[in-house]
Amino acid sequence: MNLSFGQSSSKDKIYTQTDFEKNKIFNETYSFWDKDRKNWFSVSADTSKISYFVDARNYKGIVNYGVTFRTKTFRNFNFFEHLSMCFLKVEISKCSYNPKDSIADIEGFVSGNNEWGANVLIKTKREKEYVEIFLGEKINTTKICYLGQTVNKDSVEVKLNSKEANEFTVLDTFPAFYFKKKYSHYKTVLGNRFPFKISGKVNRNSLLAFGSSYSEIFDIGAMIYDSEKNKRNKIIRRENYDCIPLITANKRVADIEKEKVQKQEINYYTYTQNAENYILGRQFGKAKEEYNVLAQKYPILFARDIHNAMRCAILSRDYKNAFWWGEKLALKGIELPYFNSKIFAVLRKNAEWKSFSVKYDSVSKNAQYKWNLNLKKELTDLLDEDQAEYGLENRKSPKVLYETTEKVTGKLIDLLKKEGYPSEEKIGSLVVRDTVLIPFPDFNVLILHAIQQTPKNSKDLNELLDKSTINLEYDQKRSFNNTIGYGSCFRIYKGNLYSSKSCGRTNDAEVRKIAFKFNNPNGFITDYGNYVVEAHDSKDEKLVDEDYKKKYNLIMKLTDDWAFYDKY
Repeated sequence: MNLSFGQSSSKDKIYTQTDFEKNKIFNETYSFWDKDRKNWFSVSADTSKISYFVDARNYKGIVNYGVTFRTKTFRNFNFFEHLSMCFLKVEISKCSYNPKDSIADIEGFVSGNNEWGANVLIKTKREKEYVEIFLGEKINTTKICYLGQTVNKDSVEVKLNSKEANEFTVLDTFPAFYFKKKYSHYKTVLGNRFPFKISGKVNRNSLLAFGSSYSEIFDIGAMIYDSEKNKRNKIIRRENYDCIPLITANKRVADIEKEKVQKQEINYYTYTQNAENYILGRQFGKAKEEYNVLAQKYPILFARDIHNAMRCAILSRDYKNAFWWGEKLALKGIELPYFNSKIFAVLRKNAEWKSFSVKYDSVSKNAQYKWNLNLKKELTDLLDEDQAEYGLENRKSPKVLYETTEKVTGKLIDLLKKEGYPSEEKIGSLVVRDTVLIPFPDFNVLILHAIQQTPKNSKDLNELLDKSTINLEYDQKRSFNNTIGYGSCFRIYKGNLYSSKSCGRTNDAEVRKIAFKFNNPNGFITDYGNYVVEAHDSKDEKLVDEDYKKKYNLIMKLTDDWAFYDKY
């Protein structure tokens, strides 16, 4: 009996992990919409209880389909969508196929990251994620992508092409497939290497498909019946089984990369970015040269770049160049006590300091004499009007804040049309405690509130700001108005830097920027990247800590001082 059983077993065909890898198909193609979650956001109008594999690679992102959001409560509101492709890792430990009954028995382990989908404002209880496994034949079809429940419609108005939208508003239609009846099915928890076991009849058209947020699909029919079919397929050895971003802050990552390639023209920020990258690498001599070229190309520079250029010249021991840059700073009206900073001690001891300081003081006073004092005063008045409502001690209701911003924005628009943008040449640069240069003046908060509140006249303001940006009067590209944390992969919590697992592999350049903020002894003003500071005073601190362990990867400790964001 044992001999007979052994002879029967020897006729089974055995397949390995390599065989499956050779027959992997539709790589990074299909997302998985199970019978309960029809798309990323909510159930659809389709009442059938069928799971679909959907080719949604052409998904644009909600706002890019023309969906608009407007608050009904006058509270600050911005809709930001983030979507990532999260991979599965399939390990085949056993696969045998019996030619007599065409039954394949497959066992192994599956693991993967389950961070997926868009950021939405509907708070729901997080359900346990599963991997669903199918063995059978596919049927091609199409699948509708609905808008879904993205926000609370009691507080936010949602429209598509100026018409009211709801969760069943159609955004797009995608190619898809599902499995014929009589397929084999297995379901296991998604997480760290959970076992699976599936068995079923196999023919030439059979597929083995694993579905969670994204899928892994194997042409098992070809593996068994037609070994030449997928012979040319390249086996992909994926190093990272987390996620890669597809949409970040409403922008398709593919489009962002395409824009980077298209926008290769050299401009003002090409040189400043190069210089700041050299500063991050402590290559001050090379950074100095970038700033020197910048000064040759552009007659008027922002004070922050002159501020950096002087430091680079000093640190590369080119004191003549440092004095030359200092003369440019005088044109901004910055007074001589600015040079009381420790880094300028070497200049103050230099033989040229006396003549430099006399000339500097004269040029600085002459620059101040040319300031537009009326523009400066009217900006101060607008700032006082804004802060009378926004001040922490007497902050008004959201409705009052919105109305105030709309009124102040209107006055700011009129002022800009009359006097032009309040550039550093017109009203000077902001310096506090004599020596600390602030890149953006106090009135910048008026622009920030207009961005947050989006009043009806914000379009007119944006047009004026765009014009001032082209003229290098408003430093819009590096304004913190454009880097307020939305869409960031990075979080700072309890002095530690984390990256979201849903963002996939860490961007080393961005990490260096953030880390430099906490190790910048020479007072450079650079782009510190986009990140969010997480408050550490939660009522349920343990819950937040656990959430960070689950959703984020620890990159490094930045500081032991948890109150660092009060000082930077």
